[in-house]
This record gives sequence, C-alpha cells and structure tokens, in this order.
Amino acid sequence: MDSDNTFTVALFGIPDFEREMVDRIFALSGSRDNIYRSVDQAQNHTADIALVDTTSETGTEELERCHPDRKDFPSVVVANEEDPSSDYRVKRPFTVMRMLGALDRLVEDRLSGENRPVRQEAPAKIADEAAPPPPIEPVPPTGKTSTEPTVAPGVYKALVVDDSLPVRKQVSVALRRAGVTAEFAEDAESALQLIETRSYDILFLDVVLPGKDGYEICKAVKKNKEKKHIPVVMLTGKTSRFDRAKGRLSGCDAYMTKPVSLKEFNRTLGKWLNLPLSSESADDA
Repeated sequence: MDSDNTFTVALFGIPDFEREMVDRIFALSGSRDNIYRSVDQAQNHTADIALVDTTSETGTEELERCHPDRKDFPSVVVANEEDPSSDYRVKRPFTVMRMLGALDRLVEDRLSGENRPVRQEAPAKIADEAAPPPPIEPVPPTGKTSTEPTVAPGVYKALVVDDSLPVRKQVSVALRRAGVTAEFAEDAESALQLIETRSYDILFLDVVLPGKDGYEICKAVKKNKEKKHIPVVMLTGKTSRFDRAKGRLSGCDAYMTKPVSLKEFNRTLGKWLNLPLSSESADDA
C-alpha cells in the first residue's frame, strides 16, 4: 500500500511516446507533497486518478469501460485546447508544471483527507520510481562513455529548423538521447510561426532554407523582446570566416559546421541548457 501522499494514475488514450514523458514527469514528484505513479494498463481499475486524452478515439471509451459505474471518476483531461467539460485540464505540450499542477488541483479538491477513496485489493504493478527511466533511443554498447543525461528528460524543448529530412532525423536522435523533446520546421515561415506561438529552450537553425535563411530567422528572434533570450545554434555546411562572422552579426549564440560530431553537439547542448552531458568522445550522430 502506498503512503497517504502517493497517488496512482491510469493513462487512457495517451500514445506510447507521451507515456514515457508522463512517467518522467511523475518521477520528478518524488520530493514533492504529492507523489504520482502510473500503473500498468492491466491495473488501470486500481488507480486513484485517470489521465484521459479526450482528443484520441479511445481515451474516453477506455475510461468508461474501466469504470462503468463511476461517471465522476477523478480525472485530468488532456486536450490541445480548453475543454469546458472538465475543471482539471493539462494542455500539450506537456511540461512539469502543467502536468503536476493539474494533478495537484484535482487531489486538493477531490482526493484529500476523507474524500480519498479506498483502493481495491487487487495488487497494482507500479512503475518503480527509484529506477531510472528507460532510454528513448536504445544505444548499442560501444565501450565508450554514456551520453545519457542525469537530469529528468522532457524538461527542455528544442526547435530544429532544417529542410533536410536526414538532418532532422539525425538531430532528433541526438536530442532524444539527451532527454530533450523536439519540434521541427522545414522553412523560415513555419519556424517563425512556431517561435511566435510556442515556447522553446533552444533553437537549431540551418543557414540555407527555402525563402528566408537561418540568419534572418536568428535576427528576428533576437529582435523580439520576449524571445531574444532563447539560445540560437546555427547548423551549416559553410565553413568560411565570412559565414561565421555573418552568424555572429545575426546574433547567434553558437555556430556548428556539418557534419557535427556527437561530442561537439552534446558540449553545445550542455552549455546552453545547463545539462550535465558527457563531453567524452562518442560515435558521431
């Protein structure tokens, strides 16, 4: 039986890649007043709280099948926009404050003190909070120093702007191994729209893009009072002094020449996001 401040959460309709992120956020609750743990799908009926994706085709149906007699089962709704049907909501993209804040409000209102329901006797197989989360991208053994982060993944978010699919995939893998979530854009127009409407902790910009180039995106970011604090890393095949000088004049914070080694990528990422990533040599990304 868990302690009085530990609450188990069943996930309904949440895709696998977001389940991993949710578990990592829950792992951060270990030192807080309320601790959250997810249960295996087979034990959903034993959980205290439901986390339901109302935008999926199965989320609400799965909850109703699990608790047919509880139309008011304590639930936090996952939605891309405001959902007036619930007082407890968390919007995408998931962040620690959004997720734990919504759960805390639900617990305070409905599950504190005498309002907390008695758990069913069926044993729940709970994910071990003390164990480190599984890596998102399996890394084959090489005998070299691991590049896995020692801070909780999913806390930082990057935007990668490159019109090359292979490059986007390459950077995506490196970011996932570092525990950083990523979004992508293929041109300047899409990138500027995302930067204006969403929050990012770091930007990776290719220089050569359809329409405006990476330098122009960087200049726009650095002129924006609300966005100029975001570190901008230029990714380019241009190696001349002129190109580096142009990058500095645009306001970029770092300039990496393709192909970028994983060692250099991690060193840059660790510097600007304050991540304790290994700077030891590793296979190139």
